[in-house]
Amino acid sequence: MGGNFNKVWIFSRKIDLSLLFLPVWLTWVVCFSLSESVLEAKVPLWVWVVFILGIDVGHVWSTIFRTYFDKEEFKNHKSLLIFSPIIAFTIFFLIASFSQVWFWRIMAYLALYHFIKQQFGFLALYKAKAGDFTKKLIFKDKWVIYFSMVYPVLYWHFSGNRAFSWFVEGDFLSINSGLAFETVTVITNVLYWITLLGWLIEEVINSQRQGREILKGKILWMLTTAFNWYLGIVYFNSDLAFTLTNVIAHGIPYLTLIFFYVEKKKTLSQNKYKVGKATVIAHIFLMMVVILLLAMGEEYFWDMLLYRERSAFFEAIIPYPIREQRLFWMQAFCLALLSVPQVAHYIIDGFIWKGNRKNPYLQKVLF
Repeated sequence: MGGNFNKVWIFSRKIDLSLLFLPVWLTWVVCFSLSESVLEAKVPLWVWVVFILGIDVGHVWSTIFRTYFDKEEFKNHKSLLIFSPIIAFTIFFLIASFSQVWFWRIMAYLALYHFIKQQFGFLALYKAKAGDFTKKLIFKDKWVIYFSMVYPVLYWHFSGNRAFSWFVEGDFLSINSGLAFETVTVITNVLYWITLLGWLIEEVINSQRQGREILKGKILWMLTTAFNWYLGIVYFNSDLAFTLTNVIAHGIPYLTLIFFYVEKKKTLSQNKYKVGKATVIAHIFLMMVVILLLAMGEEYFWDMLLYRERSAFFEAIIPYPIREQRLFWMQAFCLALLSVPQVAHYIIDGFIWKGNRKNPYLQKVLF
């Protein structure tokens, strides 16, 4: 495995740059190009449809192609795939029955944890692909990437003036620090970038000492993560900017990983050396259609049963056959039921990317 193990990119230079990085970088260009009035305005419907429904909700549903729609994978993870939705519904029904505020709060922190773990997971993939197991003396990769995301989130909690939320207003706790916040954050912001610069310098020095190629993919992933979380949360105080930076950086890499895994595994399991590009594109297109239909269906039910925020959009497709649910217990039931795809995705995702006997194709597909 030696020659294939030492790689700089996860998928390939072309795929990584065009799908893992370029969409995020373009998001920054867009955010810097928009006027203040646009950034401060409510997120437009078309942005919600494309990015929230299409990418964010869509990436959740894409997991089914890696699990439920694959007989072998379903067999390997049968208990996980059967019981995760049941556990998710039961726990979140109890939470919603107690308090809808805490339902959304726990959902928000669970989502935050999931987003942070995914960024670390991709960094771990870059390290594993390159055989990068060097122990750093000062700026350890794991802690630096966690710090690059946790600091903006802490800023969010202590600032108390962010114009956005994760799911609903007030889902994250707001902490009154009682300190001269603006003065303190000038110092902490500087420390944030000094830490990233220190990590970069140590990374380059380590590569030179070991006489190996600089791990460009790993460096880009770390720096893109840091810039994205800082810009989306700290620099821009905009619901639109947060939505774009957050959704694109999380959803597109995950969709890329799912599509790559499904298609590569299909080739390996059928003992084919290569599948035509047109066939792969057709398969991915069909998966995207299914994902979008499922995402559309989920959001249709969220709006019909609970919120009626986008009824003009959804009822232009299919008029709502039932009324909005107003009874507390019915709302709790609907909240728990409709959150199952998302919560189950969080749970399942923690197991299907582990390199163990339940994931026999993982090493072959990604390495």
